[in-house]
Amino acid sequence: MNPTRPVLALLWAFVLVPLASARAATAIVKSGDGWQLQVDGKPYVAKGVTFSGSRSVDYEKDCERLAALGVNTLRTWGTGSETRVLLDAAQKHGLKVLVGLWLRQGRPGAESDDSFDYLHDTQGMKKQLADTLTQVRAYKDHPAVLAWGIGNEVLLNSPNDASKEAYARFLEQVVREVKKLDAGHPVISVDAWTLGVPWWMKFTPSLDAYGINVYGGGIHVLPGELQKAGVTKPWLITEFGAQGEWDAPKDANGIPREPTDAEKYDAIVDGWKNALAPHVQAGHCLGLFVFNYSAAFDHTGLWLGMMSGTSTRPAWHAVREAYSGQKPATPLPAITRVTVGEVKREKSGTFAQVAVEAQSSDAAPLEVSFAYNFRGAPTRHEQGEVVRLQASPGPTPGSWLVRMPSVKGPIKLYALAKDRAGNLAAATTSVALPSAP
Repeated sequence: MNPTRPVLALLWAFVLVPLASARAATAIVKSGDGWQLQVDGKPYVAKGVTFSGSRSVDYEKDCERLAALGVNTLRTWGTGSETRVLLDAAQKHGLKVLVGLWLRQGRPGAESDDSFDYLHDTQGMKKQLADTLTQVRAYKDHPAVLAWGIGNEVLLNSPNDASKEAYARFLEQVVREVKKLDAGHPVISVDAWTLGVPWWMKFTPSLDAYGINVYGGGIHVLPGELQKAGVTKPWLITEFGAQGEWDAPKDANGIPREPTDAEKYDAIVDGWKNALAPHVQAGHCLGLFVFNYSAAFDHTGLWLGMMSGTSTRPAWHAVREAYSGQKPATPLPAITRVTVGEVKREKSGTFAQVAVEAQSSDAAPLEVSFAYNFRGAPTRHEQGEVVRLQASPGPTPGSWLVRMPSVKGPIKLYALAKDRAGNLAAATTSVALPSAP
């Protein structure tokens, strides 16, 4: 129902932060004991995914496919030469974008190997502010923009409390300047768990809402923790997926146990339908962004991604069920067991016999392959790589002779199985490789 002008006037009176113009496309308004995100005056709940995409030339195809899953919003971490292409593609397919505005990290960490000094680098902060405002000017009038997301896990990656306070104070300056330029879109900032909350509450009061990154079962606990912290502003889950590597228990070889494909699927559906639903209804949570839409074949992509190259992973189907209620038409392929036999070093290399038990929805054989990841590699790039391994059929059905890599230390071994529909199942184990003679 389209609100009348008197009703609009009443709503504007309760806007979280006053918006300068009635022409604003997006607003957060007070609604009962909670809040409501509105687009063009109509209630809007973000059913989103974070978006790395594949190639900008494919963004239209990406947006079309995501819209068919029930996704209505994308989240990016920063802007670049491809941003306008993405915004145009999103608009064409009825999607909105939470546009990320990157702020530099205070120490090498999960996000990057940057090390910016928010305590002393005055000129650097001036440049970051100027660069941020340039991006806001460039995109603020695009109809696909839902809101601005300034910074990602900077507080998590700040070295000490003094740096956290300095960053939070600088963030307040950035937020205020963005709002002067664009009163038509809410402004949030993003950090991990509740780590950013006390700093935002004390030093960044101009934020319209809080963006929280949380994974695994923590999504059930988070709302209570926000309430304990005294949060009175609305919030969004800006990254979510299965239990992350940083929380996972380690196996006998010291390799974090990756959740199964079924556990990954269930985490997403349960997180949206059960953990968040009551808080969306109450007007505390404004939406969810599942991590991550990307074509990358790497450690993070296989653990948490919706895609792997052109193949779909369980998270793809879980997003569709969560947002649209549609389950897979047929059961997804699954690897139920991976068993590694004795690792033998021969003149031609190191080999292991690997048995894989897999199942598909029909009698058609699955395309089985293997890869590895080495977290003990010397560089961050190498630590994230997943490298294909050579394999040949073994002596018994369901077994393969897999050539092991020439690295020192335990590796994570992936068994991969793809069906005819392009669904990719994955299962992992670890292998302790023998030292070279």
